[in-house]
Parts: sequence; C-alpha cells; structure tokens
Amino acid sequence: MSESLKRFPSPASAVFPVRSGNLIEPLVDGAMAFDRIASAVEAATASVWVCVAFLEVEVQFPGRRGTFLDLMDAAVDRGVDVRVLVWHPLGHGAGADDTFPGNQDTTSLLGGRDTRWHARWDAVGQNCQHQKVWLIDAETSGAVAFVGGINITRGSMANRSHESPDPSLGFIRGERYSNIHDVHCLLQGPCVADVHDNFVMRWNCASERDRAFGSWPAGWTVDLEERDLDKVPAEVGSATGQIQRSVLPGLYDRLPDGENSVREQYLLAIASAVGYIYIEDQILLSRVVLAALREALERGVLVVASVPGDPMPELAAAQAHPGIAAGYEALADLGEFDGFCLSAPAVRRAWGVEEIYVHAKTAVVDDFWATIGSTNLVFSSFQGDTEMNLSFWNEDVARSLRVQQVDEQGGFDSSGIDGRTAVARLIEVARINAAMREAGETWTGFACAIDPASWAL
Repeated sequence: MSESLKRFPSPASAVFPVRSGNLIEPLVDGAMAFDRIASAVEAATASVWVCVAFLEVEVQFPGRRGTFLDLMDAAVDRGVDVRVLVWHPLGHGAGADDTFPGNQDTTSLLGGRDTRWHARWDAVGQNCQHQKVWLIDAETSGAVAFVGGINITRGSMANRSHESPDPSLGFIRGERYSNIHDVHCLLQGPCVADVHDNFVMRWNCASERDRAFGSWPAGWTVDLEERDLDKVPAEVGSATGQIQRSVLPGLYDRLPDGENSVREQYLLAIASAVGYIYIEDQILLSRVVLAALREALERGVLVVASVPGDPMPELAAAQAHPGIAAGYEALADLGEFDGFCLSAPAVRRAWGVEEIYVHAKTAVVDDFWATIGSTNLVFSSFQGDTEMNLSFWNEDVARSLRVQQVDEQGGFDSSGIDGRTAVARLIEVARINAAMREAGETWTGFACAIDPASWAL
C-alpha cells in the first residue's frame, strides 16, 4: 500500500477496486486535452467508445481535425468499432443548444451524413448523464481512457493562456461560456478495465435504446459482451488509482444499490488534510463538503477554491431549495477564516474584464491525493446526476496537477516549492489581484479573490 493511500483512505462505498500500476497524466484545459484525445481516436485500431453529456456539433477539434461527428466518421471508415452513448435530456435540459438528444432532428442529421457508427441515448429523469469519458481500443494492449469534466463545446477548446476568443468563430465578447477552464486526464493500466465495465453497463441498459429515436441506427445497435474479469490491462505506470462514481439506485440492473463513492472520497480526503486543499469546481454548494472544509480550516489547513466569477444563473434561481440555501450559508461562513480564499479567474482586456469560466471538477490535497472527473460539489451531483471521477494516490502525479493549476491561476512557477507554500502564495496573489481589478489595473495570472458571501447571488 502506498504512503498516500495510508494517509488518504479510499471510500468503502466504491464498487471498483483500488488498482496500482496506472499511468495517469493530467490534461489541463481543453486545447491540450482534445488534442490528445483526437490523436488517440485517430490512432485507434479496434474501438472508440464515448460517453457524451454536452455536445455542440459544429465545434472544431484542435489542429483543424473537424468536428466530433467527423472524428467518429473517420474512425468507422477505418473499420473501428465506434459507439457513442449520449445523454438524453428531459425537463430543463431538453432543447438546449449544447445537447444532442435522441429525437427526429438528431436522426435526420445522422441520416443526412450517412452515419455508420452506433449511438444510444441514456436519460436519468430530470437529472443529467454527466459522465465525459473516452475509451480507445478496449481490451487491447494499447487501451487508453480519458476521464474528466470537459464538454465538447467551443468555449471548452481554450488553451492555458486563455486568449480572447475569436469573434469570427461565433464567440460573443464576454459571453459566460466562451472561455472555459477545465481538466481531463489520460489513463492507462488496470483502472481502464473499470472504465470499460462502466461503459458496458450503461450501453447495455441505456434507457432510450428501445424507444423511438433512442438508438442509431434504429433497431440495429447490439449489446456489448461483458469483459472477462480475469483480463485486466497490464501495469504501465506507478500511480495507484480508483474509478469512483455517482449513480442513482435502481438505474442499472448491474448496480441495483447505486454508488455514491465520490462524495465519500471527498469527505475522507478533506478530513485527512494537514497542509492545504486546492479545489477547482463549477459549483461549490455542497453543505456537507463545506462543513468538512470548515473543520479543516479550524485545524489550520489552507483552502483555496477556484470557481466561476460569472456562475450559471440556475444557481441563484435555485436558492429557495433547502439544500442549495444551506450550501450558500455554509460557503459564506468560510469567509471568517483567513486561511480560506474563494477565487475566480479573470483577465483584463482592452474592452473590459473577461471572466474565465471554471468548469473543472478537481481537487488536490497535500500533494498526496487528487481527483479529476465530472462531479460538481453539490448534492445533485452526488445523488442525482450520473458521474465519474478518477481519484489517485501518487505524489508525482498529484504534485504535477497542483503545479499546473496553481501556476496557471497564480501566474508564477510553483514547481520548486511545497504545496502549502504554493497555495499560501496563491492566496496572496489572488487578494492582490482583486485589489488591482478594483482599481482598474491589470494583474498577474488569473486568480482574483471574491467574497464567498456574495458568490452566485
């Protein structure tokens, strides 16, 4: 057992085991992540399986590779088995421009392209099938997975320098989702088996598969065979990892009790922190997580949470919900601690201040444990939406993620200093930047401290 795993225990509620021998590479921001993902798709020889939550069909991948549909078409043209499992939104998500529902319009689009790869649609009531997972060449020696939170949208293609988006590509100056900060990771090794099993479970039980417009081609998709449990990808690295999920009870036959291990893992990791906790999350309103952060602050742990400065308006609209209201109150209470900094990335342009939208769902603790995935820190992501995170216990990989994130947000090189010192400096930079922003001046990096009592109101 690694020293990191001794310090930061894994959740008892996890269905998949902790596995050693993985290669894990954090991919910070969409330009890097989608370049690596597209390269893997182009090199695929056996299969490309994808879980899609949000998709803008006209979005071009880096390097002028074409759209998502183009990438899938090119792979199937090479004889690769291509399967795309797509969220079918119900309720508030239906009709959104960045979804790809199973309906007549989608069927007409695929038919007009003479699409030959297979798709199924999967709903989860009023909630979201929120996993964003790519699995390339399953059950081969070169199997690789990509796990994280990045959607296939224009704003998600931003690079680490977050240049101002090109208006000629359809971006609107200052639009909330035009310049997004997000994280995925590359995974090879034994944990890929669990990504495989998750896909098979969802594909075979996709809610819409036998309904009108619920599969493509209609009536021609077939179930996948279960993975041979004795066959696990060979060890290729030194990282210990675990696939963790949020899945509602009763949603899938193979998981009757559901899974809520991401929530448990966050609470275990926060409770074990002694130096620092660094979080990036689109939504920071889980009362139970915020209560755990308060306990950490009382122990003297430094906590930085990076969130969008212009958050989704649905949060403010949901304040009447008891769970959301309790989250707002718990977040405001953290403002009394000098060791807590709520930060939002932004940059001054010639025309004004542009907010960089934090869509990442990551955490790093003490340079020992980290997680990358699709799970927001709000109760609906723990018990409603279907999510996947990869948690890992490896000092080198956790430190690498922390360095990339802190350096991007703080505008300084933290590779030569320990994590607590780096986070303390980031807090200082974020507070200075907030003053510079208020004075109408430019600042270093992106991080600007904001008031937790007024966030998302």
